[in-house]
Amino acid sequence: MKRNSRLLFAWIVPLVVCGCGQSERREPSVTKQIVPPAASTTVTLSADRLMFLNWGGLDLGCPTVLDKRAVDAGVEFDIRFPGTDIRARSIDYVSSRSGGQRTLVGLDVGRYKAFALKFTLVSVNGRSDPNLAQAIAVGALIGPAGDGRLSACEPLVLGFSPGRTTGVASTGMHTAKTRTIGIRAHLANPQVWAAEGSVVTLRVEPAPGADILAMPAIVSQPKSRAKSPHVLNFGPRRMGAW
Repeated sequence: MKRNSRLLFAWIVPLVVCGCGQSERREPSVTKQIVPPAASTTVTLSADRLMFLNWGGLDLGCPTVLDKRAVDAGVEFDIRFPGTDIRARSIDYVSSRSGGQRTLVGLDVGRYKAFALKFTLVSVNGRSDPNLAQAIAVGALIGPAGDGRLSACEPLVLGFSPGRTTGVASTGMHTAKTRTIGIRAHLANPQVWAAEGSVVTLRVEPAPGADILAMPAIVSQPKSRAKSPHVLNFGPRRMGAW
Protein backbone atom coordinates (compact mmCIF):
# COMPACT_ATOMS: atom_id res chain seq x y z
CA MET A 1 0.00 0.00 0.00
CA LYS A 2 2.75 2.47 0.85
CA ARG A 3 4.56 1.56 -2.38
CA ASN A 4 1.39 2.30 -4.39
CA SER A 5 0.94 5.63 -2.59
CA ARG A 6 4.51 6.64 -3.40
CA LEU A 7 3.99 5.74 -7.10
CA LEU A 8 0.78 7.76 -7.23
CA PHE A 9 2.50 10.78 -5.63
CA ALA A 10 5.41 10.48 -8.09
CA TRP A 11 2.89 10.55 -10.99
CA ILE A 12 0.86 13.52 -9.72
CA VAL A 13 3.72 15.94 -8.86
CA PRO A 14 5.11 16.34 -12.43
CA LEU A 15 1.58 17.02 -13.75
CA VAL A 16 0.96 19.73 -11.18
CA VAL A 17 4.34 21.34 -11.92
CA CYS A 18 3.62 21.31 -15.65
CA GLY A 19 0.16 22.73 -15.11
CA CYS A 20 1.52 25.60 -13.03
CA GLY A 21 4.08 26.61 -15.67
CA GLN A 22 3.63 29.76 -17.75
CA SER A 23 2.36 29.15 -21.29
CA GLU A 24 1.83 31.56 -24.17
CA ARG A 25 -1.46 32.64 -25.70
CA ARG A 26 -2.47 35.35 -28.18
CA GLU A 27 -4.09 38.45 -26.84
CA PRO A 28 -6.33 40.66 -28.99
CA SER A 29 -4.30 42.14 -31.85
CA VAL A 30 -3.10 45.70 -31.89
CA THR A 31 -3.37 47.77 -35.07
CA LYS A 32 -0.99 49.76 -37.19
CA GLN A 33 -2.08 52.31 -39.76
CA ILE A 34 -0.59 51.93 -43.24
CA VAL A 35 -1.02 54.92 -45.59
CA PRO A 36 -0.24 54.55 -49.32
CA PRO A 37 2.43 56.84 -50.80
CA ALA A 38 1.32 60.10 -52.44
CA ALA A 39 1.15 60.30 -56.23
CA SER A 40 0.07 63.96 -56.32
CA THR A 41 0.75 67.12 -54.34
CA THR A 42 -3.02 67.69 -54.01
CA VAL A 43 -5.49 65.70 -51.92
CA THR A 44 -9.24 65.47 -52.49
CA LEU A 45 -12.35 63.65 -51.22
CA SER A 46 -14.17 60.85 -53.03
CA ALA A 47 -17.95 60.47 -52.85
CA ASP A 48 -17.79 58.08 -49.89
CA ARG A 49 -15.52 60.49 -47.99
CA LEU A 50 -17.82 63.41 -48.81
CA MET A 51 -20.70 61.50 -47.25
CA PHE A 52 -18.77 61.60 -43.93
CA LEU A 53 -19.18 65.40 -43.77
CA ASN A 54 -21.83 65.94 -41.11
CA TRP A 55 -21.09 69.01 -38.99
CA GLY A 56 -22.40 72.48 -39.73
CA GLY A 57 -22.39 73.93 -36.25
CA LEU A 58 -25.25 74.41 -33.81
CA ASP A 59 -26.04 78.13 -34.17
CA LEU A 60 -29.71 78.88 -34.71
CA GLY A 61 -30.56 80.92 -37.78
CA CYS A 62 -27.58 79.63 -39.75
CA PRO A 63 -27.73 77.61 -43.01
CA THR A 64 -28.33 73.88 -42.74
CA VAL A 65 -27.87 70.86 -45.00
CA LEU A 66 -31.32 69.43 -45.66
CA ASP A 67 -30.16 66.39 -47.61
CA LYS A 68 -27.10 64.81 -49.22
CA ARG A 69 -26.97 61.96 -51.73
CA ALA A 70 -24.37 60.22 -53.84
CA VAL A 71 -24.63 61.17 -57.53
CA ASP A 72 -22.21 59.61 -60.01
CA ALA A 73 -18.67 60.33 -58.71
CA GLY A 74 -19.74 62.93 -56.18
CA VAL A 75 -22.37 64.05 -53.69
CA GLU A 76 -25.18 66.57 -54.05
CA PHE A 77 -25.94 68.77 -51.04
CA ASP A 78 -29.27 70.58 -50.58
CA ILE A 79 -28.40 73.61 -48.44
CA ARG A 80 -31.02 75.92 -46.99
CA PHE A 81 -29.90 79.52 -46.52
CA PRO A 82 -32.58 81.02 -44.24
CA GLY A 83 -32.02 84.64 -45.27
CA THR A 84 -29.52 87.20 -46.44
CA ASP A 85 -28.08 88.63 -43.22
CA ILE A 86 -24.45 87.86 -42.45
CA ARG A 87 -25.11 84.79 -40.27
CA ALA A 88 -27.70 83.31 -42.61
CA ARG A 89 -25.70 83.28 -45.83
CA SER A 90 -22.55 81.27 -45.02
CA ILE A 91 -21.95 77.64 -44.01
CA ASP A 92 -18.95 75.43 -43.30
CA TYR A 93 -20.05 71.81 -43.70
CA VAL A 94 -17.24 69.59 -42.50
CA SER A 95 -15.89 66.65 -40.59
CA SER A 96 -14.55 68.40 -37.52
CA ARG A 97 -13.05 67.85 -34.11
CA SER A 98 -15.63 70.35 -32.83
CA GLY A 99 -18.58 68.01 -33.31
CA GLY A 100 -20.28 65.31 -35.35
CA GLN A 101 -18.80 61.87 -35.98
CA ARG A 102 -15.23 63.17 -36.60
CA THR A 103 -14.57 60.40 -39.15
CA LEU A 104 -12.08 62.42 -41.23
CA VAL A 105 -10.29 64.02 -38.26
CA GLY A 106 -6.66 63.19 -37.50
CA LEU A 107 -5.82 61.76 -40.95
CA ASP A 108 -2.35 62.18 -42.46
CA VAL A 109 -2.13 64.98 -45.06
CA GLY A 110 1.43 66.15 -44.32
CA ARG A 111 2.66 65.06 -47.77
CA TYR A 112 0.31 67.39 -49.63
CA LYS A 113 0.43 71.06 -50.57
CA ALA A 114 -3.22 71.65 -51.42
CA PHE A 115 -6.75 70.37 -50.83
CA ALA A 116 -9.11 70.61 -53.82
CA LEU A 117 -12.69 69.79 -54.79
CA LYS A 118 -14.79 70.20 -57.93
CA PHE A 119 -18.05 72.17 -57.44
CA THR A 120 -21.13 72.48 -59.64
CA LEU A 121 -24.05 74.83 -58.97
CA VAL A 122 -27.03 72.59 -59.82
CA SER A 123 -30.01 74.74 -58.89
CA VAL A 124 -31.52 77.43 -56.68
CA ASN A 125 -35.01 76.62 -55.41
CA GLY A 126 -35.17 73.93 -58.08
CA ARG A 127 -34.32 76.30 -60.94
CA SER A 128 -31.19 76.48 -63.09
CA ASP A 129 -32.13 79.22 -65.57
CA PRO A 130 -29.06 80.85 -67.23
CA ASN A 131 -30.71 84.23 -66.64
CA LEU A 132 -30.73 83.83 -62.85
CA ALA A 133 -28.55 86.48 -61.20
CA GLN A 134 -27.67 84.54 -58.04
CA ALA A 135 -24.03 83.62 -57.47
CA ILE A 136 -22.41 81.56 -54.72
CA ALA A 137 -18.83 81.38 -53.46
CA VAL A 138 -17.68 77.82 -52.71
CA GLY A 139 -14.39 76.33 -51.58
CA ALA A 140 -12.48 73.38 -50.18
CA LEU A 141 -11.93 74.00 -46.46
CA ILE A 142 -9.03 72.51 -44.49
CA GLY A 143 -7.74 73.13 -41.00
CA PRO A 144 -5.58 73.96 -39.25
CA ALA A 145 -4.29 76.48 -41.77
CA GLY A 146 -0.66 76.41 -40.59
CA ASP A 147 -0.46 80.16 -39.99
CA GLY A 148 -2.36 80.31 -36.71
CA ARG A 149 -5.85 80.26 -38.23
CA LEU A 150 -8.22 77.40 -37.44
CA SER A 151 -8.93 76.77 -41.13
CA ALA A 152 -8.21 77.98 -44.64
CA CYS A 153 -10.41 78.24 -47.73
CA GLU A 154 -9.73 79.80 -51.15
CA PRO A 155 -13.15 80.06 -52.81
CA LEU A 156 -14.34 80.43 -56.38
CA VAL A 157 -17.63 82.00 -57.50
CA LEU A 158 -20.25 79.99 -59.39
CA GLY A 159 -23.34 81.25 -61.22
CA PHE A 160 -25.76 80.20 -63.94
CA SER A 161 -24.25 82.08 -66.86
CA PRO A 162 -22.46 79.86 -69.42
CA GLY A 163 -19.07 78.61 -68.23
CA ARG A 164 -19.65 79.60 -64.60
CA THR A 165 -21.62 76.67 -63.21
CA THR A 166 -18.60 74.39 -62.58
CA GLY A 167 -15.07 74.88 -61.26
CA VAL A 168 -12.29 73.38 -59.14
CA ALA A 169 -11.49 75.15 -55.87
CA SER A 170 -8.01 74.54 -54.46
CA THR A 171 -6.78 75.64 -51.02
CA GLY A 172 -3.10 75.68 -50.09
CA MET A 173 -2.36 73.88 -46.84
CA HIS A 174 0.43 73.44 -44.31
CA THR A 175 -0.71 70.87 -41.79
CA ALA A 176 0.33 67.33 -40.88
CA LYS A 177 -3.08 66.00 -39.83
CA THR A 178 -6.66 67.08 -40.41
CA ARG A 179 -8.49 68.92 -37.66
CA THR A 180 -11.37 69.97 -39.91
CA ILE A 181 -12.03 69.24 -43.59
CA GLY A 182 -14.98 69.86 -45.88
CA ILE A 183 -16.72 72.58 -47.89
CA ARG A 184 -17.64 76.24 -47.49
CA ALA A 185 -20.55 77.92 -49.27
CA HIS A 186 -21.44 81.63 -49.12
CA LEU A 187 -24.06 83.71 -50.92
CA ALA A 188 -21.85 86.02 -52.99
CA ASN A 189 -24.36 88.75 -53.89
CA PRO A 190 -26.96 88.81 -51.12
CA GLN A 191 -28.92 91.69 -52.63
CA VAL A 192 -30.31 89.43 -55.39
CA TRP A 193 -31.21 86.51 -53.12
CA ALA A 194 -34.66 86.11 -51.56
CA ALA A 195 -34.84 87.60 -48.07
CA GLU A 196 -37.09 84.74 -46.93
CA GLY A 197 -34.43 82.18 -47.78
CA SER A 198 -33.35 79.82 -50.57
CA VAL A 199 -32.41 76.19 -51.09
CA VAL A 200 -29.21 75.72 -53.10
CA THR A 201 -28.20 72.37 -54.58
CA LEU A 202 -24.45 71.92 -54.96
CA ARG A 203 -22.71 68.93 -56.48
CA VAL A 204 -19.24 68.26 -55.03
CA GLU A 205 -16.83 65.83 -56.67
CA PRO A 206 -13.17 64.82 -56.28
CA ALA A 207 -10.75 67.16 -58.03
CA PRO A 208 -9.30 65.61 -61.22
CA GLY A 209 -5.75 64.28 -60.86
CA ALA A 210 -5.67 64.59 -57.06
CA ASP A 211 -5.07 61.80 -54.54
CA ILE A 212 -8.13 60.57 -52.65
CA LEU A 213 -7.77 61.17 -48.91
CA ALA A 214 -6.66 57.83 -47.50
CA MET A 215 -8.58 56.03 -44.80
CA PRO A 216 -5.62 54.04 -43.42
CA ALA A 217 -5.61 50.29 -43.88
CA ILE A 218 -5.45 48.24 -40.68
CA VAL A 219 -2.81 45.55 -40.26
CA SER A 220 -3.09 43.17 -37.32
CA GLN A 221 0.00 42.63 -35.18
CA PRO A 222 -0.51 39.71 -32.78
CA LYS A 223 1.01 40.15 -29.37
CA SER A 224 1.57 37.38 -26.86
CA ARG A 225 1.29 37.41 -23.11
CA ALA A 226 1.64 34.90 -20.29
CA LYS A 227 -1.33 32.73 -19.57
CA SER A 228 -2.56 32.48 -16.03
CA PRO A 229 -1.51 29.30 -14.14
CA HIS A 230 -3.62 26.27 -14.92
CA VAL A 231 -4.75 24.12 -12.03
CA LEU A 232 -5.33 20.48 -12.79
CA ASN A 233 -8.77 19.14 -12.09
CA PHE A 234 -8.79 15.49 -11.06
CA GLY A 235 -12.56 15.15 -11.11
CA PRO A 236 -15.09 15.18 -8.27
CA ARG A 237 -13.84 14.74 -4.76
CA ARG A 238 -14.59 11.35 -3.30
CA MET A 239 -15.45 10.79 0.30
CA GLY A 240 -14.16 7.74 2.09
CA ALA A 241 -12.00 5.00 0.65
CA TRP A 242 -10.78 4.79 -2.98
